[in-house]
Amino acid sequence: MRAFTDYEQTKEYTEFQKLPAGAYEVEIIRAEDRDNALCVLFDIKGGEFDGYYRKKLEDDRKSFGTEKAKYKGILRLWYPNGGEYDENAKRRMKTALKTIKEDNRLSVDFSREWDGAALSKCRTGMIFRDQEWNYKGKTGITAQPYTIISLEKLRSGEFTIPEPKYLGSAAPAANTSAAASGFAEVPLDDDLPF
Repeated sequence: MRAFTDYEQTKEYTEFQKLPAGAYEVEIIRAEDRDNALCVLFDIKGGEFDGYYRKKLEDDRKSFGTEKAKYKGILRLWYPNGGEYDENAKRRMKTALKTIKEDNRLSVDFSREWDGAALSKCRTGMIFRDQEWNYKGKTGITAQPYTIISLEKLRSGEFTIPEPKYLGSAAPAANTSAAASGFAEVPLDDDLPF
């Protein structure tokens, strides 16, 4: 076996705990307009996953460098744009803002122009669902923000976790056989085939 020169200085890959689909209390960091969406930046507060997105960013910076690491705790609420989903977009945004306002006793009039800093430090409930992703030919499943719910509903358990969202129309078929993966099965007591 060969060694390489900077073995001791080479960083190891680390396994970061995956966030399960579910409902969590979150604290909003800030809200800002980006790409026709109100982007609500948040992190999980309390419980086993407290500070999850901050820790994930720190871990990603160690693994991929500061330039490539991106903050992932973002819920996008789309503005109406003249399309067929405008009514849904308006209802979703109004429901989310009203819930945040009631959870935090805000006096902001969201029917007028308002400053995204008004949501800073606000706490609310958020549901996450599993969603399939595809990036540069690789796929996986990750929990993504789905919707905002009141803290009251979160604490009383009055919510439903939606079914996972897959890229295709149905769940991917799991085929874990050696033949399906392109590898030949090698008996454990046999010599390596090369």
